Amino acid sequence: MKRNKYRIAVLVGVIVMITLMLFLLIFNLVIRRNIRTESESAIQLTLEDYSINENVNLGEFLNELGNASDLDDVVEIILGNISEDDQSGISVSQILDEDGETISVSDLSDSSDKKSLYSADTVLLPLPESGAPSLDFFHNLQESKIVAWCRENDTSELSRQKIDDQIYFLQSKTIEKYRLVAYVNVTGEYDMIRRVNIIFLIAAVIIGLLGSLAGYLLGKKMDQTQLIQKQFFENTSHELKTPLTAIRGYAEGIEKGVITDYPKTGRVISSQVEQMSTLVEEILSIAKIESGSMPLHREDVEMSEFIQDCLLPMEGMVKSRSLDVELDLEETTVSADPAQLEHAITNLLTNAIKYAESRIRITCRPGTLTIWNDVSEISSEDLRHIFDRFYTGKNGNTGIGLALAKEITQLHGWTISAEAEDGGVLFRIRN
Repeated sequence: MKRNKYRIAVLVGVIVMITLMLFLLIFNLVIRRNIRTESESAIQLTLEDYSINENVNLGEFLNELGNASDLDDVVEIILGNISEDDQSGISVSQILDEDGETISVSDLSDSSDKKSLYSADTVLLPLPESGAPSLDFFHNLQESKIVAWCRENDTSELSRQKIDDQIYFLQSKTIEKYRLVAYVNVTGEYDMIRRVNIIFLIAAVIIGLLGSLAGYLLGKKMDQTQLIQKQFFENTSHELKTPLTAIRGYAEGIEKGVITDYPKTGRVISSQVEQMSTLVEEILSIAKIESGSMPLHREDVEMSEFIQDCLLPMEGMVKSRSLDVELDLEETTVSADPAQLEHAITNLLTNAIKYAESRIRITCRPGTLTIWNDVSEISSEDLRHIFDRFYTGKNGNTGIGLALAKEITQLHGWTISAEAEDGGVLFRIRN
């Protein structure tokens, strides 16, 4: 039974971690698939839409560019091959960067109505043994690294590659003597995924630990509940067995003719039956309260008169013990279930009468009811457990009367406490 808290802690922690890991896995699969899909779309659009002016021979144009001696020659060659009527050809904006300083043959493609999340860049590299001039002069550092990698690897199919700490999706197609490579740099996206994974893993560990802690506390509470239930049933069996044993003993005595004082025997048996009936009734009441099947039928109750009505059946007990009962009752009205409130107050009064040495003092004020009785001695341990079911104190007495009084009080939304005061025990109910 004591291992429940550890089992539940491990179970909750594992379930939380597995759930979060599955969520992280799905997140990674979806995001990575979307990145690949969008990259592929951008690359395909670039490869499909790539074109130059029909009147321009690509080989001759690139040869001219390769033989250019300076920037002015390059610009002159480009302007000389631009078609004024055909906007699908090479444009200056496709060759010069924003500063007009770096020459690039990237993005020699048409504009297209098709949309993609990414925009693919392109590089041209001559086919082996084609005799075509090299365009390395026009490549920036990033493009040079891509070109160097592409010379050593097949790029005819779409693939994801890591080149010099950068992650690309790239694919190529052959145009005359050159291979056109379209690529999308997705390094930032994969860095973002990596950071999200790290943060999510840390969060998953923390949440898993918190879940394990919650499971441990829940298991601990379950262990305590099981222990309380076990003790409750053991104590209930013991309390019921006591009157049953007495009844059986008297019944056997009558059967064998040993007992002849039938009136006295009848009174004893009746008393034991009443004790057992009260115990069963209180057990059932607590069970109903805990299961939530005991509704409250509230109405206005005038407390001073109500308390005196509760005391009336106990006058015989008070007189038999020669107790002095002091009443200080102010007129005050509360909203309560009369039947349940009577049960709770009767239990408190019965306890006070049972253990009082000489005096009982009952005080009622708006919002507060106190019942005090003098006792010879009560330990702090007994006082701390006074509302526990079947708690056995130093005097050996057990029961659930005060436990039921507490349950009914809390069912009304009130509080009840017990404290040592003025050489006795004071029960205080606040509403």
